[in-house]
Amino acid sequence: MGRLGVKSDYEELRKAQILENQARLASLGVQIAVPELRSTASKPRSEKRKYNKVDYFSTPLRRSIRLKGNNVDSCGTTPSAKRKLGLFDEGDDEDEIEKRPASAPYLRVKSDYEELRKAQILENQARLASLGVRKAVVELRSTASKPRSEKRKYNKVDYFSAPLRRSSRLKGNNVDSCGTTPPAKRKLGLFDEGDDEDDIKKRPANAPHLRVKYGLVMHLSPEALARRCNSKERGTIYDPILGICCHFCRQKKLCGEEDCKRCGDSDMDQPCLGKTDCSICHSSKGVLCRGCLKNRYGEEMEDVRDNKEWICPHCTEQKGINPYWICNSSLCLKKRKMAPTGIAIFRAREMGYKSVAHLLMDQLQGTVKSI
Repeated sequence: MGRLGVKSDYEELRKAQILENQARLASLGVQIAVPELRSTASKPRSEKRKYNKVDYFSTPLRRSIRLKGNNVDSCGTTPSAKRKLGLFDEGDDEDEIEKRPASAPYLRVKSDYEELRKAQILENQARLASLGVRKAVVELRSTASKPRSEKRKYNKVDYFSAPLRRSSRLKGNNVDSCGTTPPAKRKLGLFDEGDDEDDIKKRPANAPHLRVKYGLVMHLSPEALARRCNSKERGTIYDPILGICCHFCRQKKLCGEEDCKRCGDSDMDQPCLGKTDCSICHSSKGVLCRGCLKNRYGEEMEDVRDNKEWICPHCTEQKGINPYWICNSSLCLKKRKMAPTGIAIFRAREMGYKSVAHLLMDQLQGTVKSI
């Protein structure tokens, strides 16, 4: 249990001072005066208003006099409303006004001011007509006004009666390896008017025709030539004009082959030695760089270069030459509604496969057998 402490000397002294002060205030009469001052200074509280709820169903409905038809003239206004509008004077007899028929309503006579104002207006109009001001104003307005442009007629086109326009590329007529017709190439300025269109169509995909304006020959700088052969896999220098786009990595880089005259000497008539060309389609789908060809399909560039009948993976899949051998680029996989593999070469080599295409071929065979 807790111990009760004895009061300290400070508390005894404080209590004695409080009692002494209270006795002094009582002798002076201050304690009695304070409540009186508070009562006089305090504001009287307003009484709370009582809320009287109105019962609208028990009271009669209020209707307009005009709707009732009582004491309403032909204009739909009462005499008191007419007085507010100033339709008649204060001295007029309201009973007489109300008794007038609707065909002869009461009208107040115009004042002298209105008659004087009308006379001045007519006088001013006659003065302007004598001076010829009105004619001059009309002439100035006619000369200053801008001529209105004729409204263009809208000719509605009947698309159902006109023959439908179809792309020649979709029809398969006169289409080259790049998917564009020679007239379209001429509009884009890819070759001159004197070029042989048949020769251009037969060009391989790794040697596309490129016209240089005004016969200007494009050369690489010495620094670029020194760096070009640093990497033979995919090349080092990116060139959007001279470079050829790879179907898989889609990089328009100059190849790193030392003997390539197209990338080294800018000779557009020579094929690129660092890019492949399919013997069937001769299209951009058969263009692969050295790195993508080896890592994604397990083939060497020298073997493909020596084989003139080489077929790209896209045509191999399309023709059905090698079952389960598909083009594993992101574009072709999406068309097959398959997810792109990404950088899968390390996983394929860890599992003992030569390339990503061999890994996918086994996976497709396994899924087919399991089904």
